[in-house]
Amino acid sequence: MMKKRNFMHRFIWLVIALICVLFAIGCEGVLFPLPYRSLAPFEGKVVDADTKQPVEEAVVLGIYYFESYSIAGTSSHLKDGQEVMTDRNGEFKLPRTRRWFVLNRGYPEGKLVIFKPGYGVFPDHRKSQAVGENKGWPPPGKYIVYELPRLRTKAERKKNVRSASRYSEIPYKNIRQYWEKVNQECVNVDIPPMTMTEEERQR
Repeated sequence: MMKKRNFMHRFIWLVIALICVLFAIGCEGVLFPLPYRSLAPFEGKVVDADTKQPVEEAVVLGIYYFESYSIAGTSSHLKDGQEVMTDRNGEFKLPRTRRWFVLNRGYPEGKLVIFKPGYGVFPDHRKSQAVGENKGWPPPGKYIVYELPRLRTKAERKKNVRSASRYSEIPYKNIRQYWEKVNQECVNVDIPPMTMTEEERQR
């Protein structure tokens, strides 16, 4: 009888411990049994803010954040990305993408970064816009027109490219075109290109 009570006692504590572990993991976006990370889709058109003409070969980078919770509050962690280039009509489509059997699973919150040499970067440049939407967090799955301001001087372009983030938390293979465009602009305006360690590049 005593052995049975001890067994039940240990079993109950094991269940409680397991629930706590699953809860903690779930707060990081890894909620079993979901076997994948789902990246939200985005689509739309990129145009010149002045002429409203399409901007071809702008890189559109979707970046995705998970939230974590602690006694200190809520914080966001950049975990993933996917990218595409605009076509001759300035249009793009980032599909819903699933990353199978990764560490952080679930539905991270996504936002967009748009970069084209000679134009203000979206969303950081004050004159860039997501027409009719909050440019900080444009709604996924909705066709939106994005306006980029053309930069007229070399000084403007230097300031703009220096403000471009590295997003080194994201695997390089997922942001390669973004890096290439940013470094192309660095060369255009005579400043050193961004660099990445070999470890970051291979991650």
